[in-house]
Amino acid sequence: MKVKSFIKNIITICLIIVICICGYKIYSKLYEYKKADNIYNDLRKEKNYTNENSSNKTNKNKENSIDFSHINKDFVCWINIKNTNIDYPVVQGDDNSYYLHRDIYGNYLYAGTTFLDYRNNYNDSKNLIVYGHNMKNTTMFSELEKFKKEDFFNSNPTITLTNKNGERHFKAFAVLLVDKNYDYRVPDFKNDEEYNKFLNKICDESMFKVKNKPTSSDKIMTLTTCSYEFKNARTVVICKEIDN
Repeated sequence: MKVKSFIKNIITICLIIVICICGYKIYSKLYEYKKADNIYNDLRKEKNYTNENSSNKTNKNKENSIDFSHINKDFVCWINIKNTNIDYPVVQGDDNSYYLHRDIYGNYLYAGTTFLDYRNNYNDSKNLIVYGHNMKNTTMFSELEKFKKEDFFNSNPTITLTNKNGERHFKAFAVLLVDKNYDYRVPDFKNDEEYNKFLNKICDESMFKVKNKPTSSDKIMTLTTCSYEFKNARTVVICKEIDN
């Protein structure tokens, strides 16, 4: 009887430990979600307040300007995708790992910050590459998943990048579901022939029919996030820059 009682107590203790560990993991995840929400909501409020109270109205495009370089010199722009909750600052580090789990202030944040590929030049690169996590609470770049639904893809929502110099506008022309090693993260090209070859490959492998294929004179932007259809999957939305 003593042996049975001892075994029962051990099992009970083990169950309690498992419950505590699971509870802690759930709490930690919820805490990180809330922490990220608070940080980004505060930044959105500051962004909106600054725009509403800006006295610099020298031209129409200049009215829509955002500059958080006073918070972080790595700030590049703000990204907003119509009809999604994607509305975040974009930073650029010295590599593609620094902001994976850091906020705009440089502090630890599991959700990280959306960031531009370290090889990119915001103004000059042919292909801007922007990364963001696919969070389970549908924040950060998780709503890129919407582009894998044909109706949403065809609705072609405007994607806007804004910094102190004004806005840049993009429209998605292709969406891919690929392995992480797929060669889509190419910021610049040697010549038009190489660029056209890249564009043709993207268009041929798009999930949906391409209706506004870029030419060699166009600039594009690649938005990428993790996906869960298979191991190391990536959702990739490729966009063409358009006139305002």
